[in-house]
Amino acid sequence: MRVIIVGAGRVGRSLAEQLVGRGESVVIIDTDQRTVETARSAGFTTHHGDGTDTSVLQSAGIENAKTVAATTANDDVNLLIAQLTNSKFDVETVIARVNTPDNVEAFEELGVRAISASDAIAQEMDNAIERPALSEWMTDLGRDKDVQEIEVTAEWLIGKSIRELDEFLPDGVLVALVSCDGDAQIPKPDLTLQHGTRLTFVGQRDTVRSAIAQCHPQ
Repeated sequence: MRVIIVGAGRVGRSLAEQLVGRGESVVIIDTDQRTVETARSAGFTTHHGDGTDTSVLQSAGIENAKTVAATTANDDVNLLIAQLTNSKFDVETVIARVNTPDNVEAFEELGVRAISASDAIAQEMDNAIERPALSEWMTDLGRDKDVQEIEVTAEWLIGKSIRELDEFLPDGVLVALVSCDGDAQIPKPDLTLQHGTRLTFVGQRDTVRSAIAQCHPQ
């Protein structure tokens, strides 16, 4: 996967760090040269320019991107990036930071996955209060634990059950969710894998990567 992140501030760099840690190919775009240099000195691939400019997105390699994430502190800019990406480029996923909760609906009307900054913080604090073990586990994501969702593309798995898949998975990883036609559910042992089935793996980072390689070969 190639991910383009527009916005090299703290949120953009933090997202890039998580993705690069999983082995993803990431490019960060920003208009501010100093911010770009900060991201570059941290080891990230960067591109200086305006993410609302079609030519800048093309120079950053958007034709090869599956995901665009707008992470700037300006909702108008993030919305424009989302509109441009959806109308001009064949990108699988567009995700945007929303700084003002009342603006979430405007993003969702475009089919953009909107992440409200205030709601995300509130949810994280709620997890720490009500689900401390889960909160601690989630904090370790990108370090030694991971959660990944993939589409089953390995032909040898089509027609096999979750029980049969478990026999091939490495120790330290499990199938937490199965999604068919957008309907996510806790997997039952007899559920049969089909073309288009999506699996969510949870476990140690190395074993999750191994499971992905088995079920979703590149």
